Amino acid sequence: MTDVDVVVVGAGIAGLTAARACAERGLAVVAHDALAPGGQLINLGTLADWPGPPTSGPDLMGALLTDVVERGVEIAYGEVTGLRTDPLTVDGAEGPVTARAVVVATGRTPGRLDVPGADGWEGRGLSHCATCDGPLHAGREVVVVGDDEWTAHEALELAGIAKRVTLVSTAPAWSAALTRRLADAVEVRSAAITALEGDGTLGGVRLDDGEVLEASGVFVYTHADPRRELLDGLPAEAPVWAAGDVTGAERYLLTAAADGLRAGRAVVAHLEEA
Repeated sequence: MTDVDVVVVGAGIAGLTAARACAERGLAVVAHDALAPGGQLINLGTLADWPGPPTSGPDLMGALLTDVVERGVEIAYGEVTGLRTDPLTVDGAEGPVTARAVVVATGRTPGRLDVPGADGWEGRGLSHCATCDGPLHAGREVVVVGDDEWTAHEALELAGIAKRVTLVSTAPAWSAALTRRLADAVEVRSAAITALEGDGTLGGVRLDDGEVLEASGVFVYTHADPRRELLDGLPAEAPVWAAGDVTGAERYLLTAAADGLRAGRAVVAHLEEA
């Protein structure tokens, strides 16, 4: 006998949307998160790509979390360390849980800067969250690194905090509308970073043309890879669905929510046919 009908690994917007779709059809659902529900949403200020009245990431997540809990979803905490089949089992900090189906919504890794010694600057000027760490650099100069729309939104968030924001990109892929907004608030440089410089704390970045930009912080959004460890090696017939950023889709809140809904409905259809 299984412990629950559905385990959702990752309680961000994709995971909780999937959990909601399953719970509203009467399925017993547990949503796991390593630290706390919310995913990237809890680190976002005013949401630029969410319809309706202006809202913040924490407010949207709070409403979604309240909704799923009221529908009977159990929230579990602790790292999920493995996913096994026959029987389908989720291994976590509090022991194994068997399920009839699993949704993996584990998102992406933090951004990574492909520069020698970059990891050593974590916590000393290297960051991945404008809302979390931007206030530490109020009135100072910062650099943002990345190419996608998420990067552009983070740069605009920082523009309201820092004295100066320079966005360094080798292949910008954000929209024309964001390009216009950036032009009024951020300096965009077509370049790559080759080194981080400073004595104890970050002082600047060196570009591939040799120029050094003064910066007390570097916000990195490149090489944010899908967390697919739980999915790798699973048999194709396993009743496991992926949702949200872990699929490699573009990082839009609406896309993640829609993907979570798709996965949840697919789980419901599978279990109702079983």
